[in-house]
Amino acid sequence: MQAFLLIIDILLGGVLRRIRIVVPLLVFSIFVALDASSLGLGRGIAFLPDLAFATVVFWIIRHPSIMPIPLVFLIGFWTDALSGAPMGLSIIAYLTIFYLLGSLRADVEGTGFLVHWGAAVTAIAAYFAVQWAFYSAYDLQLSPPFQDMIRAAMTALAYPLVYLFNNTLRSFLWRGSLQGEDRIVDSA
Repeated sequence: MQAFLLIIDILLGGVLRRIRIVVPLLVFSIFVALDASSLGLGRGIAFLPDLAFATVVFWIIRHPSIMPIPLVFLIGFWTDALSGAPMGLSIIAYLTIFYLLGSLRADVEGTGFLVHWGAAVTAIAAYFAVQWAFYSAYDLQLSPPFQDMIRAAMTALAYPLVYLFNNTLRSFLWRGSLQGEDRIVDSA
């Protein structure tokens, strides 16, 4: 992975570092384009993780200045538009998670992966619970929660891969070198 990123950096002449503020949004865009609902498969594919949401969770926890409220609002709007959901349902879920992670951020900052993963799993469970509640309210009947529960579990299980990818990207773009984990945890 280090060699691959180094070659990309050399070929692009450091362009990635110059546009690093939009790189997380580009990663989100790629993941949302590959999402099952965006591909026309519908929300019925419960075993596919929501990698785009997991990417947003990572960047809200690790670098919240990249994911301000207006951008989170636009991401929720874009998610609703691509998935064919009623406008506003994902926006409310994304903003709820933004505020939840904002309250957990002080406890997670400077800790290792397991605490970060715990905060992410909490956010993932809350996101899918909020989405399920709003879809049920929109349909005026309780929809079965199993699909959302399975998708939340798959997203939580896939989160370490999203963390590894985004943390590698973050350390490469912001520090100029690849590090596996934060310096605070590695020195302890």
